[in-house]
Amino acid sequence: MSTSLNVISANDLRSGLNVYYIQDGGDNRWDIDISKASTFDADSLTSAFDLAKQDMDNNLVVDCVVVPVNEHHGPLTTRERIRSTGPSTKYGHNVNS
Repeated sequence: MSTSLNVISANDLRSGLNVYYIQDGGDNRWDIDISKASTFDADSLTSAFDLAKQDMDNNLVVDCVVVPVNEHHGPLTTRERIRSTGPSTKYGHNVNS
């Protein structure tokens, strides 16, 4: 029987980019690379989400969500697979490039 794995995703408030929660001892942070995200099973997800949500309450990120992933950090839903690869259209400074 396999254990379900999850990562925590949000949007960076400044850049708007999709970011993933990394829990590394007392050094909790966000990164745009899903492969660096910490994975959580059902037993550890609630406490990790509560910590990640503190960054939402402190206006660092918005829209914290739980994302089910496989053992290679691959999102299981189509929506999250699209979000994990970055913006699908150019925006900001990249519009003219």
